[in-house]
Amino acid sequence: MYKWHDGVTDVPTKVMLDYVCRPVGGALAVSDETPESCWTAKENVLNMITSAAIRTRYQAYLDFKGQVAYMAYETRPEFTVSVTRHI
Repeated sequence: MYKWHDGVTDVPTKVMLDYVCRPVGGALAVSDETPESCWTAKENVLNMITSAAIRTRYQAYLDFKGQVAYMAYETRPEFTVSVTRHI
């Protein structure tokens, strides 16, 4: 748990799951949570990401070799990875 930007509100631990998928149809779209979307080459994607946590998650995707990757990290007060495992 960590404190929100206001320094008072407790923010619980999050569990995030990322999946490797293939598009089967449809079109890219935006939402309130995702105001912009685009297709880009794998070798360019990390250049588009400024958050250390998101960059680390995408790097795990780019390094995917068929094993489940587990990571524990904290983003506050600074980004640190405490555990990395492959199952």
